[in-house]
Amino acid sequence: QQTGGRSSYQFLNLSPSSRNTALGGNAHSWATTDPAIAYLNPALLQEQTDYALSFQHQSLPGSIANGHFAYAHKPLTKWQIRLQAGLHYLNSSSFQGADVFGNPTGTFRVAESAFYLGGSKKINERMHVGLNMQYIFSRLDIYTSSALAFNAGFQYFHPVHRYALSFSLRNAGFAINAYHQERMKLPVSAELGFSKRLKHLPFIYYISFHHMQDYNVRYDDPALSASGNLFGPPKEVSAFSRISDNFLRHFSLGGEMLLGKKEVVSLRIGYNHLRRKELGGKDYASFAGLSFGAGVKIYKFRIDYSYAIYHLSGGVNQIGITSRINSFIKEREM
Repeated sequence: QQTGGRSSYQFLNLSPSSRNTALGGNAHSWATTDPAIAYLNPALLQEQTDYALSFQHQSLPGSIANGHFAYAHKPLTKWQIRLQAGLHYLNSSSFQGADVFGNPTGTFRVAESAFYLGGSKKINERMHVGLNMQYIFSRLDIYTSSALAFNAGFQYFHPVHRYALSFSLRNAGFAINAYHQERMKLPVSAELGFSKRLKHLPFIYYISFHHMQDYNVRYDDPALSASGNLFGPPKEVSAFSRISDNFLRHFSLGGEMLLGKKEVVSLRIGYNHLRRKELGGKDYASFAGLSFGAGVKIYKFRIDYSYAIYHLSGGVNQIGITSRINSFIKEREM
């Protein structure tokens, strides 16, 4: 695939939030009570996330687990900067190692993690900016590597028309130690996001334009560059088809319906065109690229679930639990 194989620490691009996963994987323009989403865009660290604690778990193929832990705190300084700390990690089951001749050398595991500290500041009633710094550590068998990266974000929210516009730059940094000799690049990503809540319906839609740093995200596989024809020679793919396909691969879409008088239930659906094109089968119809999920608030906990379809062989489940710890502390009577 065109977007892979050119950088290390790819686990940084795994979704830290089940809500974000259900909405297509790039829905980080609308502020919510989930502090995990602020990992992707630190500008979403706002009043809704004060004292919020979040734990997310995603089960990937091959007994690989992706997880995220995040906590957000209210402003502590006179500059009114909100603070956040978190851990984004990936762990695998045991792999069978072998030497160059195929002889077994024992089993090993893969473990990668990113510990981060971040903050955001409210510029005015409509604009927020944020930044976080993360220390990355990776272990692949006997090889280890570390890096330092930054995520920066901006959000503009219009309270009357209820729409939000965001920009984020993620994983900008450098490797500190290499696995062997060459220091690998980090998976830098620049993204634009737009979201809006409808006026007469409790529905929020999301449009994201991702991989802005790479115009061409297509891979022209020679085996797929022409379509077969039983009654004639293969038909070459036109230049317009290649251009339009590349353009659409930069987009992901999502929608969220809020139900109940206090909107305690959320139903979500998303679509990622790049994922569908990279992982969908050539000769078989599939739902690769689609994702959906739901969220419900029970007592003082918010539980979110998502299922993202990656391939004909199946999809990925993710669950998250969020709560505001100050809700368990009774206010002192005056």
